[in-house]
Amino acid sequence: MSAEALSARLRAAQRSHLDGDWAEAERAYRACLRDWPACAAAKSFLAFLLLQTQRPAEAEVWLSEAIAAEAGHADWHFSLGMAQARQGRSGDARRAFAAAAALDGGQPMYWTNLAAACEQDGDFAAAEQACRQALSADAGCADAHFLLAGLCLRQERHAEARRHNALGIVAQPAAHGPIARIEAHCELDQRDAALALLHDWLAQAPDDPVALHLLAACGGAEPPPQCSPEFIRRTFDANAEAFDATLTNLHYQGPQWLAQCLERLAPPQAALDALDLGCGTGLAGGVLRPYARRLQGVDLSGEMLARAADKGVYDVLTQGDIIEFLATAPLPVDLICCLDTLSYFGDLEPALNWMARALKPGGLLLFSIERAPRALPGGHRLQPCGRYLHDPDWVEGLLAACGLALRERRDMMLREEAGCPVPGAFYCAERMP
Repeated sequence: MSAEALSARLRAAQRSHLDGDWAEAERAYRACLRDWPACAAAKSFLAFLLLQTQRPAEAEVWLSEAIAAEAGHADWHFSLGMAQARQGRSGDARRAFAAAAALDGGQPMYWTNLAAACEQDGDFAAAEQACRQALSADAGCADAHFLLAGLCLRQERHAEARRHNALGIVAQPAAHGPIARIEAHCELDQRDAALALLHDWLAQAPDDPVALHLLAACGGAEPPPQCSPEFIRRTFDANAEAFDATLTNLHYQGPQWLAQCLERLAPPQAALDALDLGCGTGLAGGVLRPYARRLQGVDLSGEMLARAADKGVYDVLTQGDIIEFLATAPLPVDLICCLDTLSYFGDLEPALNWMARALKPGGLLLFSIERAPRALPGGHRLQPCGRYLHDPDWVEGLLAACGLALRERRDMMLREEAGCPVPGAFYCAERMP
């Protein structure tokens, strides 16, 4: 058979491959190789099809033969690396990806796959260098930014990690929702881009409480004194189903601190009238239950309360705003817990005053804030994520003004976001006689 006829058969096999008729393409590639066993191109095309159909070991054999015959094809080395990586051989894959990048350094995916193989091998410096080579080829390579974010996290370079995560989101907007994109633009000091997204959102839904609140959080409107009930309800109703699993993945520390604090305080078992304000799905309720004679949970989100009810740890669950609830609470209680809730309030003085009034003399208030890294004018600041940061020293001053004596303050991580710790402060205060 002439070379022209064999080339025509190979082109026909490629057409079947491109058309998605993989079975016919494989039959045709193998037929070409029976009649033309030295055709390196046919070996590489068959190997690529084998990779697509999850047969990496066989693909590796054909690619090795093709490269032995013609070593100058970067894409063949890359495919070989993919075959080896899928077999769990990161060292071999690393060498193949490096060969591909050496032949064609302008392909960012060669560098990002090399970075992933280096990371799997534990060579984080080489992985970071490969990511930076990918960004030299394409500054908007989302995979390189996300890989770099992970590498920075490993080394506790949190500011860099947040920046690369944001750059990855901005580079790949279709893969992320509007809130993630808005926060990413703010992280990169691209406020105009964040506001443009919010104005587009509000053009479609002018009364959307989430968009309206985030507009203020991003500097496009006057910050409110606290998050609106509609914003809180919409946000938590939407996240209720996966809430517990999400907080577990974020290494949320609230229940652990609460349990340790109560162990230190050693109140009597089953003796306290207790309130869990902003109780959510009841993560704190399980910790409070052994100490409570009566335990009541309050939250704005009906979906969160439904999950709290499923836990069976509360005597009463009430849907509503915690300030309105405290203003009408009939009897003072022994203990109030308010974890990861005051981040939705700006000026905490009204809330702390109402909590102090709702406590018996000697009663305990256990709560947390998102801790600002430095002093804040007015004691608080609305963040682009929609929650408030608080100056912990300012909070201590408010406690005294509200008739609450500080018994404990622990500065520690509240949870993680994008792998980075969110600084928090946990307080135990006592109602003075």
